[in-house]
Amino acid sequence: MQIKDNHTAPAASQSNGKASVDNSPDMLGHVKKEELVRLILQSLNDLGYRDAAGTLQKDSGIALESDTVSRFRQGILSGDWRLAESLLATLPGIQTNDLLQAQFLIRQQKFLELLEAQKTMKALHVLRNELTPLGQSVERLHQLSSLIFCSSVEDIKAQAQWDGAEGTSRQQLLVDLQNYIPPSIMIPNERLLTLINQAYEWQRRGCLYHSSSTADFSLFADHVCDKSRFPSSTVRVLEGHTDEVWHLSFSNSGRYLTSVSKDKTCIVWDMNTFDQKQVLTGQDEGASYCAWSPDDSKLLVCVDTSLVLWDPLNGTLLRTYNEHKDQVTSCVWLPDGEHFISGACDTSLFLWNIDGRIQNRWPTNRTVDMKITPDGRRLVTISFDKCIGIYDLDGFKLIDIGKIAEHEMITSLSITRDGRYALTNVQDSQELHLWDLEEHQLVRKYSGQKQKSFVIRSTLGGDDESFVLSGSEDNCLYVWSREHQTLLEVLEGHTGTVNCVSWCPVGSPRFASASDDKTIRIWGQPCEAENGPDKIIV
Repeated sequence: MQIKDNHTAPAASQSNGKASVDNSPDMLGHVKKEELVRLILQSLNDLGYRDAAGTLQKDSGIALESDTVSRFRQGILSGDWRLAESLLATLPGIQTNDLLQAQFLIRQQKFLELLEAQKTMKALHVLRNELTPLGQSVERLHQLSSLIFCSSVEDIKAQAQWDGAEGTSRQQLLVDLQNYIPPSIMIPNERLLTLINQAYEWQRRGCLYHSSSTADFSLFADHVCDKSRFPSSTVRVLEGHTDEVWHLSFSNSGRYLTSVSKDKTCIVWDMNTFDQKQVLTGQDEGASYCAWSPDDSKLLVCVDTSLVLWDPLNGTLLRTYNEHKDQVTSCVWLPDGEHFISGACDTSLFLWNIDGRIQNRWPTNRTVDMKITPDGRRLVTISFDKCIGIYDLDGFKLIDIGKIAEHEMITSLSITRDGRYALTNVQDSQELHLWDLEEHQLVRKYSGQKQKSFVIRSTLGGDDESFVLSGSEDNCLYVWSREHQTLLEVLEGHTGTVNCVSWCPVGSPRFASASDDKTIRIWGQPCEAENGPDKIIV
């Protein structure tokens, strides 16, 4: 398909190729035995195995922490602020400024508990004579001062975002104090569990085929997702169009798939049976784009200079919108399902009510594609002037946040669910680019697919959006690891240019591809292909 344009880290120290290892009796490889024993002691106590912890401490001669630290912890948890501060000053390794900030946190807790107990004069004394002399955040002091005028204890807690002396505030205070006390003196909470979770995260990042729904982590083996669970096999070929298929869109429920074609039809496919649910006809031109409403009750189809609204399941034409003066290239629904935004080559964005009223319009560059976050707060566009446009939506107001310049024609746009990253296809270099929309930085590139002349669309896939998928002019689909930029799969099957790829938003991993060969292919796990297409149920 072509869019008509009527306007012209530093490396570790190594020796002889191997990292140096301390073989002293106090070390286990790179790990200090004393630190390991202390972490095990902490974990045993956290698990409630206090007798086992006592035995280990006796056998090893290593204590979890000093008596001073234990008394300090108890002072915080019991609200003995004088004891806690006196012990804090004796802990080794604390810098002067850190000591002041830690004292501020303790006295802040004392102040809040006095307010909670409705001892306002004592709280005011702490504010004036104990907190203020520390010379810490003036803004925070003003916030604390305002709490004195709260009408109730509940109001104090709400404004301070604090759950009271009987809640978890004292435990949280210990966590906050940890930032100012050397970890070798007072071990951070659940430290061994933190290290294990960090190891899991490192393994997850290294897992090329990672999928959260099927991932299995174990302490006994390194984590690697099974490649066979990736949907790399054709499980059904959908035939029904008589010309090139240009765009695909799964319904939000995953139950239906729509395909639009140069043959001037839009077909609604049932993904349980793979039958045609409806064939939407009557268009004078080939459709180029389609979008489901949030509740899947309506479908917008872009046809030349118009948008057509359908009841996709009953096949009823509901309304046609004709305000654009040039080819309509894309549209997005707002979360309420009553409004949508359309973009075209006529340098205008329109905000519509489904009843046909235009709620707002904004001048813009000639739009190629657009996407919106699920919460409707961020809109991202790509345009013929090789720019990514970033906007915030506030009600019916569009706020221009900024633009990112590409250096080549952009043909496709996808954004992550959180609106942080945008994936684009660029023609001349035949690459896909992943942009950080907050930092305006290009963070990843993906190459291998062929794209020179046509609109090729890509998408993000997987539970964590960890896969990048794109069509290609060499009749193949390309799949990369989003994190590693590694080309994982080159999938064959189509006999014409693959124009569009769409990942099913729910259910087992599955995606669809549309091609100039007039077909749509549904891709699933190899075991699904072996068991037959009738086994695949949404």
